[in-house]
Amino acid sequence: MRQLPRPGQRLVAALATTALLALPLTALAAAPAQAATASHPFPSHTTYKLGVMPSASQASRDAAVQKQYDTWKANYLVHGCASNEYYVSTKGDGDATNNGPVSEGQGYGMNIVPLMAGYDANAQTEFNGLWQLVKDHEDQYGLMQWQLDGKTCKYYSSGTPDGATDGDLDIGYGLILADKQWGGYSADAMAWLSAFYAHDVAPDGHLKCEDDGPNTDTRPSDFMLDHLRAFAAYDTTHDWNKVVTRTEAVVNEFTSSYSATGGLLSDFVVNANTTSPSPAPANYQESQPDNIVGYNSIRVPWHLGTDALLYGGSTALAVAKKESACLKGESGGNPQKIYPHTKLDCTAYSTTDQAEEAGDAVGPAAMAAGDQAWTDTLWNYLATNPFGDGYYGESIKMLVYLVMSGDYWAPNGSSSPANDFSVSTSPGSGTVTAGQAASTTVSTAVTSGSAQSVALAATGLPSGATAAFSPASVTAGGSATLTVSTGAATPAGSYPITVTGTAASGSHSTSYTLTVSSSTGGGCTAAQLLVNPGFEGSSATPWTQTSTLGFQPITASTSAEPAHAGTHIAWFDGNATADTDSIAQTVTIPAGCTATLTYWLHVDTTENTTTAKPDTFKVQVLNTAGTVLATPGSFSNLNHNTGYAQQTSDLSAYAGQTVTLKFTGTETDTNGGTTNFVIDDTALNVK
Repeated sequence: MRQLPRPGQRLVAALATTALLALPLTALAAAPAQAATASHPFPSHTTYKLGVMPSASQASRDAAVQKQYDTWKANYLVHGCASNEYYVSTKGDGDATNNGPVSEGQGYGMNIVPLMAGYDANAQTEFNGLWQLVKDHEDQYGLMQWQLDGKTCKYYSSGTPDGATDGDLDIGYGLILADKQWGGYSADAMAWLSAFYAHDVAPDGHLKCEDDGPNTDTRPSDFMLDHLRAFAAYDTTHDWNKVVTRTEAVVNEFTSSYSATGGLLSDFVVNANTTSPSPAPANYQESQPDNIVGYNSIRVPWHLGTDALLYGGSTALAVAKKESACLKGESGGNPQKIYPHTKLDCTAYSTTDQAEEAGDAVGPAAMAAGDQAWTDTLWNYLATNPFGDGYYGESIKMLVYLVMSGDYWAPNGSSSPANDFSVSTSPGSGTVTAGQAASTTVSTAVTSGSAQSVALAATGLPSGATAAFSPASVTAGGSATLTVSTGAATPAGSYPITVTGTAASGSHSTSYTLTVSSSTGGGCTAAQLLVNPGFEGSSATPWTQTSTLGFQPITASTSAEPAHAGTHIAWFDGNATADTDSIAQTVTIPAGCTATLTYWLHVDTTENTTTAKPDTFKVQVLNTAGTVLATPGSFSNLNHNTGYAQQTSDLSAYAGQTVTLKFTGTETDTNGGTTNFVIDDTALNVK
């Protein structure tokens, strides 16, 4: 349940250490001696009923989910208040005192953790701790007290402790996921669903806003139709189909009257027990206002889009299509400009408040709508956090990542893991003199379902080169040798070769970089050696990226940080907190060549100093052992400028060597300001 509007600023307070009563994540006293084997281990690779998937490879999608989970878990999964409890901290959003839990966040955690079992070896222990905290803090109806203090875990909100429908929905769904994943939670799940049905479902079947709330109101952000369908399959003692039917009716009745084109639903709805549900008054329960889309209803395209993907529901699909188009139009195709406060006619109520989750939540709706380009844009946006959002945005992002990656499965079996595989090369690069050949091992693995035959092919070969696989096809789990033979006239340069495996389930690709040097024995063939020098496309390959906060530097450009050319940039720091970001690429500089590194650099800062250098940016050359050989570029917040400036460094001293070029931005946050270092259009020219 969202009770407070979020601050309207670009950079939210850093992920600071708080005074949580936190214990080590390995010390859960009441955990079972050995966790059960996961029945649906991550990654699940679900085949949805309809829609499109992001164009990024399955392997890269899985990796993105893992990275987000690692960050989310490190920042928000807290071991406390009791030794056998875990909770999801509201750090960064102020939804509870001392960054304590709310039932909404506890439900998010109880969905996320079972879905990550198989990747997270401690998932069942963590789930048990999350569930224990819920059981230790039930209200008068046996549902979770919606808001707890982070130190004592005591209910602190005013009045008699009550429960919030969204959190209680997710907690019930999490129990079913856990029962299907590990077994042993059936009695808990059935008892929870019984209490929920008795107190959160109105007599006509619509969802109430809270367990002690009136039978006249509802909140569209609770319209988790995929959860309700799972409840109906799992618990046949209650008429969950009535709840599904009435929820769909409220959606249709409301949108036909108030948002026929956009399919938007307001934060709160009154008269839900009639055939004429309507927007709540502006300040009915909160102050966002409540009669338009706000921080509650931004979740609707995520929930309805997910239901359409998993079940193909006609109501969810129709609304998801409208909302996807509506919000794409509002933003001009820029996810950052999907505003948390949007009027029902698809225009922004306010552009002064922005939040990552407003754009993140649209991804499942775009997938269901079949809009490939918009889906890809939203997928790429997930890798960013442009406004420094905390618990709320990062938790929604985690769940949306699972849906968009295809790793979100329905516990009632409406969707099932499909046959799928991965493909990789080792080594991932090779160097030859023109006329010679290089080899690499192409490995495949079964990632879900059963093994299948995989045919191998290579594209992107340089002129005069040929590729041969031995064998030409393998059964998933097997490997082949790829030999790339160059001709005497093959031009010198660095070439990204795409290796593709194709099976009945589809195709997956990986890359192999071949560097060719001249065979003349003298002179140097002019070439530009860097691959993807402008960071374009959906993949950063072959650039490697690191970030202490989990934000990949290579990202789509924005109006605030435009590209020098193209649509992507490498953006370091700018998070108003201590952070180190880097990108790197390994290249071989041919012997006998002069080498010049160039790149375009833009620096902007809010640091108010003319002498101190709390924020720095370095360009370094490393050898194959990772030792820094030189730092040909060094900048700081003092080098801020109004646009891009081209920088040049002579790297001729490294001709004949394989080196790694590394760009690193470091922000200390010691002065209270923040600095953005942005580069674009790199080049390593030899001649």
